Amino acid sequence: MKDFLVHRTALRLTLPFITVFCLLLVGAVPAGAAKVSRVEIGIVGAPPANFQNVQLNVVSVRINSKASAAPNAGGWQKIPAPPGIGGSSSNAELQIDLNSSQNIPQLFNTSNVRTDTYKIAQLVLDTNNPGSLIPNCPASPTGDGCLAYPIQVNNPNGITFSASDLFPTSTGNLATLILQVSMTINKIPSGPGGAYAVTLTLMPVTTTTVTGNITGQVKVSGTPPPSKIRKLMVAAEVIGTNTVIASAPIKAGTGTNCPPSPGGCFTLTLPAAGPPGAPFGTLYDLAVSGGAATYASERLPPLIPGQTIAVDPTKSFSLTGNQTLGNITGTVNDACVAGKTIVGATLQLLIPPDHIVKPAANFCITSPEQCISVATANTDPTGAFPMPGSVSIPTAFANVPVLAKTANPYVMKVTAPGYDPLFVQVRPGTGTSKKGGGTCSVNGGAFKICNLSMMTGFITGAFPIVPPNPGQTALVQVFAEDHGTNNIESALPMGITVTSNLNVTNCSPPSGTVCANFKLNVPPSIPIGAFDLFASTTDHYQGATDPYQGHSIAVISDVPAPAACATTTIATPTDPSQVITCVGHGSITGMVANPNLGESVVLEKLDLAPPMMDDNPEVQITNSIVQNQPQPGNTPTSRYSFCAPADTYELQKFETFPTPEPSVVPSAAPTASPADAPISVTIPLPPNAGGPSPTPTPALKCPTNCSHPDGTCPGICNNAQGPQL
Repeated sequence: MKDFLVHRTALRLTLPFITVFCLLLVGAVPAGAAKVSRVEIGIVGAPPANFQNVQLNVVSVRINSKASAAPNAGGWQKIPAPPGIGGSSSNAELQIDLNSSQNIPQLFNTSNVRTDTYKIAQLVLDTNNPGSLIPNCPASPTGDGCLAYPIQVNNPNGITFSASDLFPTSTGNLATLILQVSMTINKIPSGPGGAYAVTLTLMPVTTTTVTGNITGQVKVSGTPPPSKIRKLMVAAEVIGTNTVIASAPIKAGTGTNCPPSPGGCFTLTLPAAGPPGAPFGTLYDLAVSGGAATYASERLPPLIPGQTIAVDPTKSFSLTGNQTLGNITGTVNDACVAGKTIVGATLQLLIPPDHIVKPAANFCITSPEQCISVATANTDPTGAFPMPGSVSIPTAFANVPVLAKTANPYVMKVTAPGYDPLFVQVRPGTGTSKKGGGTCSVNGGAFKICNLSMMTGFITGAFPIVPPNPGQTALVQVFAEDHGTNNIESALPMGITVTSNLNVTNCSPPSGTVCANFKLNVPPSIPIGAFDLFASTTDHYQGATDPYQGHSIAVISDVPAPAACATTTIATPTDPSQVITCVGHGSITGMVANPNLGESVVLEKLDLAPPMMDDNPEVQITNSIVQNQPQPGNTPTSRYSFCAPADTYELQKFETFPTPEPSVVPSAAPTASPADAPISVTIPLPPNAGGPSPTPTPALKCPTNCSHPDGTCPGICNNAQGPQL
């Protein structure tokens, strides 16, 4: 779910269940292990009801061949959190939300362990911060909702599950363990800041109910590659993206069913949307790279729980080995602001799927949605790419097979928030200087050094905000999304700091407000031709960042896109609904009738003062996955929920289109489209608490920077019962 405090650039409302995935990395071989197996760990959530988020900070999963093994006993094999996600390899941890992992498992990591039959599994959490709960707003005053509460785990013997044959492993093969994590609330806190006492329970899940397998062969002509290069691997990506879900090495065989080195075969076990008997399917792309061989890729039909997709060896993954490896280097700059580099731009090498025979040289420029990312890089703080890799895992852009002069060049897609996507043809180079780091052709021009420029435009304006009380500040963030969609294109790089000083920039009307002035860069060439804007705040509660703000969200619909390097200036809103003011927390909960796994609910707010001829003044703010996947001991609820400031909103059901069809390979990723008419819902304002002359004295300090001018602050929030959609 797109929350109010974390900007997820270019978030598209596609298959909602893909948001629960994480990157899977291959762990190191345990020291001294002669026979090793690969173990993949996934987690399925069974959370308590009426919580917006149920988050666990997982450090590792441990397994032992002795069912009675104590936590400090020997023989434990550890599958650690992937390094780089939550820290270095020694202190990495991965946050898992049991809510969002109800439908299909969230993969934790894959690691090498000693070959054995394991009988006990243990979930290891961060001892200092094991997790947190964010409840929906309460029906009774037992504590405020939509705030983060810490948890205290009441598992004196550790969070474990044991069985005589929990799961076996075999040398060189992949074993998968999916654990359902259930949470029981033992004690609720007496007020904000207290901890929930909880008990966590583990139970293995039959993998055929939540995962499927992908198998295939990789044929490589040529000699084995040198040892000090990227290994030949296959990666499974979310369809149409460069988001890697899992990767596996290509294991050499000895016969026709599994080619010998430098080729081989692979097996991937991946989350699959079900349930069995009424399958929905999950869509993946495969990318093969490394081993000094040419790239290969394939797009797959929906993966169904318990199903195996065998990639056709006559159509896919025939590589040429022993290639000269080159590199692609360069810079990415702003075409409209002289001397400005673009930090954090993403560059992807795209190739057509193998089943597309003899595509045109510009196929991935004219039809990028049908192509697959096989290598990714990013720009550093100076705008240069690629960022450095490591000795063991060099950057993918430093190991690019050099193409023959007669071959079609690669297509590189360059994206950055607020800029038009850039598609260029590129040829890798073999030198180490800038002149040897490859050449690029833009719009069919000559191949030159890859110093690229991206086009942008600007929107300027101001949102009125009721200033905070003296001594407090409010931080305002502004987002721009394609008009009528949930596709965020840009956000301010730094929020706008607003103080209590009314003389900074008064906004009159509305009276009593100050102007949060902004300048936002946006892509000028979006097909829709207009943007929706919304502004929210970063609030604090008891000194900590509040995950869901208490200030109202202001929206402006249908702002014309500027021309390239030009500026669109919008008038300061005057309607009271477009003023950012302290209203307090709130939530909406409801149900969807007979949903499938491709359905979601979108929270929208109407622009009550839209421009003329705007027939779609609903501004989309966030979306909620409908939780409706049955798991052992977990009855599907088909519920949606939102934490949002007290206000009037509209709820709109969205459905995936087209729905994945078994055995049909889609040409592109499906998108979400509105179904039925939106329905209005109002979250009531919470009652005021405290005041200038409270009893008893002295005056109570408001725990949040979302407070009213008279010194009161919002009390315990309300939940609005949403309609059945």
